[in-house]
Amino acid sequence: MLDDLRRKDPELYKRNGILPMLKRNSNVKLAPQRWQENAADGSFDIVFAFEEKVFDMVIEDLHNRDHVLLKTVLVINLEVKDNHEEAAVGARLTLDLCQEIEAAESWEESIDDIIGGFEKQHRRKLLYSISFY
Repeated sequence: MLDDLRRKDPELYKRNGILPMLKRNSNVKLAPQRWQENAADGSFDIVFAFEEKVFDMVIEDLHNRDHVLLKTVLVINLEVKDNHEEAAVGARLTLDLCQEIEAAESWEESIDDIIGGFEKQHRRKLLYSISFY
């Protein structure tokens, strides 16, 4: 996609931020990732989404799967606009939240307090749900 846009009109796509965003993304991951296609990767403890629509799709997929392991998974949505500045802020906030959850003795018992404290401190509303594999 990056090469295709560079061939079409590099100045336009550079000006509107598409080329820098694609270059940034290519440094983070090989290709776009879909939750449904990562089932073979195993189970996750926490899944982050950065758009409510994606959060809803992950929750729906988890609810439609057979729950054979009965292992909990925490799904969190932190709404982040897809631009350089917001992505950097979102990454730092996600890391902070992960560190808080990891430091908890039992995240299942303290998640409401952790989320509430995070929302108050950072003035960001989170969606979250606990589901199962």
